[in-house]
Amino acid sequence: MSRTTIRGAALTAIAFAMSSAQVPLKTLDRDKAHTEYSFAIRPGSKPFSFRVELDQTMTVTGVLVFREGESAPFQTLPMCRGISEQLNANDSERELLEHADLNFDGFEDLELLQYYQPHLGTKVYCIFTWDNQRGQFRRAPEVPQPNPVAHPENKTITTHQDWMGGAYADSVYSWTDGKYVLTESSGRGYGDSKCHFLDHCEKLVRGEMVITLWRPAGCVEGEVDPPPTCPAGTKPDPNAPKPAK
Repeated sequence: MSRTTIRGAALTAIAFAMSSAQVPLKTLDRDKAHTEYSFAIRPGSKPFSFRVELDQTMTVTGVLVFREGESAPFQTLPMCRGISEQLNANDSERELLEHADLNFDGFEDLELLQYYQPHLGTKVYCIFTWDNQRGQFRRAPEVPQPNPVAHPENKTITTHQDWMGGAYADSVYSWTDGKYVLTESSGRGYGDSKCHFLDHCEKLVRGEMVITLWRPAGCVEGEVDPPPTCPAGTKPDPNAPKPAK
């Protein structure tokens, strides 16, 4: 597996899962879906109300945003393009809208659930960040996916992706100069005919991602290799492939 393959594997896995989404056996009762939310976008401010919109097939189509005491929404946020799944009878407790400060500006941002694969724990969101100058939310496709988790203590976003068969990938993105920069990645990717898996770690060193661990795993049938432990340093692994020129 090449460097390019590892870095693009997570997006490929998401696309494959979304393209093969199963049709639910029974549609969720509209009255049981959790569609009403209320929270303040910053400490001390008045809460906004949010209403997740569903079409006749119980597919999320967007979210309406209301100011306190107002009956008409001041903003309508449509669902992102792509596959959005239908809600089924088992989804009455699913949170369709979550919030977190994803760009570390002190304001809560919106995570509208676009796709969920319970078997792999994969959540893909349509994300909107708050623009305080304009006083409204804006679409933010730049936020890393899937399963983004914000860490305000060091201004990073971490993502995690499980794949079929035990492979997985973890990434760390630093919020630097107003953008997300990939600083670390690690995981267990798919291997070849000799070894089932390939463990890897990468770190950002002077502006370039350096492979610090490159190790075949799952080479002996019936034996389970421990998960990779990334080296503390930044020395390149001599077994790693050379970057393409």
